[in-house]
Order: sequence, then structure tokens, then C-alpha cells
Amino acid sequence: MYSYKSPRHKPLFSKDSLLWMIFVGVVSAALLSFGLYLFIASLQEKEKLKKVESSNAVLSKSVSEYEKEMKILKMKQALDYEVKTSNKLLKNSIKNLFDLVPDQIVLTKVVMQKDLLDIEGMTPTKDAYKLLLEPPLKSIFNESKVNFVLNPSAGKYEFKSINTITAKEQESNSGKK
Repeated sequence: MYSYKSPRHKPLFSKDSLLWMIFVGVVSAALLSFGLYLFIASLQEKEKLKKVESSNAVLSKSVSEYEKEMKILKMKQALDYEVKTSNKLLKNSIKNLFDLVPDQIVLTKVVMQKDLLDIEGMTPTKDAYKLLLEPPLKSIFNESKVNFVLNPSAGKYEFKSINTITAKEQESNSGKK
């Protein structure tokens, strides 16, 4: 048999089917590449998140250290203020004490504590001490004891005065301030 027509070459897929397969392949490749991109981006973000968390841990540790240092500095500042105030009060107390001492009386030793004042010195007469120095001391302290010893070489009396404030008097004086 012989035909006047030559046989046509028939493709395996039609043009429409081939077009649909290319479209499906391109879309599938695009979706796969987009999914791969998202996967890689999420891994990178996880790494960034780990770095940020580790830096946050370091920063929070340094913040807590700075807070501790701040507390220590505040305590030191409060202590410094307390010492300066105490020194100022002590300076004023010493100045006031020496302002109380008249020119006729010479002090040789002064011991000042919170609730005690120990004074040693020389006075020309017992009456000079009792009239000039004893009244201001008795007005400040609850208890005032004095002992006199005559120093024949100097012609003066050496005295030792111990003045104390009781705890009740201290509390009432601190309450008044």
C-alpha cells in the first residue's frame, strides 16, 4: 500500500500540553526556590536571634554588676556624708568646748567621746574652775566630777574633770534636734 501523502510526524505531547507542562514546571521551580529562600532566611534569623540572646545575657549581667556597683557607691556616698556630718559636728563641739574654757584655765588633755568628756588641766584656784568652767559643763552634762591636786612648783591646781551624759539625756537631746 502506498499513499500519496507522506506520514506526518506526530509529537509525543501536543503544543497545549507542552505549554501547560512548562508552566507547571516553572511555577513548581519558583515555589521550590521560594521555599528554599525562606528556609535559609529562617536559619539566618535563628542565628541572629541566638547572637542577640547571648549579647542580651552579657548586657543583663553587666547591668546587674553596674546596679551592684551603684548600690555600693550609694552606700559609700551615704557613709561619706555621715562622716562629713559627724566631723563637722565634732569640729563644732571642739570649738564650743574651747570657747567655754576661760583664759585663766590651761587644758593639758581633752578626751571627747560620744557620752563622755575627760578634761585635764591647770587652774590658778579651785574657785576659778568652779565659777568659770564648771557651770557650763554642768549645763551640758548630767554628771560632772572634778578632782584637784595642788602643784607646789607651779603654784597652781591640776584638775581632772570627768563629765558624762546618761543614755536618757542623749535620747532627749537627739529628739530635740
